[in-house]
Amino acid sequence: MPSRNVPTLSTTELAGKTRKARRMQKVEKQNRLIDAIDDANGKETKKDKKKKKRSSGGPPDDDDDSTNDAQAQMEARPDLSTMIVDEETGFELIQQGKNVLDVVTRKAVKLSDRGPDYRLAQMFPGVPPEVREKHRVDWNTVEVPELVEKLRAACSVKLEDGTTGIPPRPSISNEGLDFVLANRDLLGRRMKKTLGRLTMRTAWLEDEKAAKDMDALWMNFLTLENHISAPFRQIIQDAEGRVGPNFGNLELKSYSDGDLYERIGNYIVLKGMVAHWEKKVVDADFIEKNPPVEGKRVSILARGDPKRDLPEPPILFTLKECTQVCAMAQQMCQIFVESDELFADFPPEVVFLEEALKVKGGAALRKYMIDDFCPKRGITPEALREGMRRFFQQLENMQKDPYADLTNKVESLFRAMAIGTDDQRNPYEPYLCNLDKNGPGYFQTYTFNHGKQSIVRFLDNKYENGKIEFIGQPEKEEESSNDGGFLGGLFDFGNENKSGPVKSLRSEPTGVENTLYTAPDVRGMGRPHELGWLEKIETPEEDWLRLGQVPAGRIITED
Repeated sequence: MPSRNVPTLSTTELAGKTRKARRMQKVEKQNRLIDAIDDANGKETKKDKKKKKRSSGGPPDDDDDSTNDAQAQMEARPDLSTMIVDEETGFELIQQGKNVLDVVTRKAVKLSDRGPDYRLAQMFPGVPPEVREKHRVDWNTVEVPELVEKLRAACSVKLEDGTTGIPPRPSISNEGLDFVLANRDLLGRRMKKTLGRLTMRTAWLEDEKAAKDMDALWMNFLTLENHISAPFRQIIQDAEGRVGPNFGNLELKSYSDGDLYERIGNYIVLKGMVAHWEKKVVDADFIEKNPPVEGKRVSILARGDPKRDLPEPPILFTLKECTQVCAMAQQMCQIFVESDELFADFPPEVVFLEEALKVKGGAALRKYMIDDFCPKRGITPEALREGMRRFFQQLENMQKDPYADLTNKVESLFRAMAIGTDDQRNPYEPYLCNLDKNGPGYFQTYTFNHGKQSIVRFLDNKYENGKIEFIGQPEKEEESSNDGGFLGGLFDFGNENKSGPVKSLRSEPTGVENTLYTAPDVRGMGRPHELGWLEKIETPEEDWLRLGQVPAGRIITED
């Protein structure tokens, strides 16, 4: 069996990652969506027309078997995601693999061989009562410094030099795993951001050792989060392989039945699809009702998928198209939920997601939760709120497209559920939502001497007072070919040197010695220039570990 990092085909054949191939794949996917909707509505699909054409003696079409082609592309994926080079552009890309990578073992995630109950436990992990009793913090009194130090203590192990500290990446400690699982709903994204801010703050304060120690804890926590969520992501990816090719097939039981963990995965894919296309409908409605007039360009660009402005958009983006796909996704999800065989035995937090989205208003939601849902399900409001936060944390580790919209809905629900309770307390707020320069999470940002071909320098050219001061002979500049138009030349790269990609967005401009780049006032906002503290905690480029070259780690258990 060939190594997962050494493709047996050329990179272009294996990945289909040239711009033309990517565009054709998206067009095929778009056509399959339209065909599925037409088929479900009893209309003649493109495939039906092609069958008639073949039966009448007409020549076959090259794309008759687009579904089979999509399946073949899936089978052509490597076992795990790998780095490839686009032969057309020279850019490095990540080709998605068939399986989710366990960031600790560097192998494909393995679901339990002990049966579906154990796989369900991997999907929604917890800890035994005695471990929870040992590690669970008191949310009513705990503050961020205590949380950070308890996390550090749990994640630390005895190192090879005899000292105690964070293990080298990607290894983790078993004690750290227990601590994070016991407090999963209280850590998550807020702890990720807080550790990042504390790393930046200590670096700004020129405490280099403390900054590197905090950075090591931050990276270790991210590794723990990725490791814990990996089985969930694998189950969802497997569910995508069942649900995706059957879009428009209203015989849900024929492909969405299975063990409980599989059915939950199928539901999450369906619900994620509904949330995603509902958002697309809202965006499409806004765009079609708001013409691109002066003063609204930025707000319009910020809505929906910007690929709609390409010459040949490879996506569905009109209000009619989005409404059709959304209606079909809603219909599929509704059929799934109404089937007791598929949905009746789901855990409370997943059922509550479905039921709560039908309730209008926060007060009505809390009343429904306390008076109706919890008594019927035999669960306390406190336990349900914790379950929703843990569910959110698993979703938060999924890819943003298409699961961000569903994740946002779950977050809105548990925040509304917490109003008026102890769960509403947020000790992270002074670190993450504080503009005070004396705040515990504050650090001084600064402007960089961005490279000439960087996207930052390109965008800065739109401001009048962005400038470069040269000491010596400057390079010859090419004339701009900005044609304006609706996008205001935003995507006009005609005035850029196209000799190739720049290694670092903050590298010095090449070919000019002693160059100082001054950022425009509107972006600089009076901040200092090139303080240099960020570089002190960055990993040198020569020490970067590339995908496929990261050594395997382990879960360290100390006696």
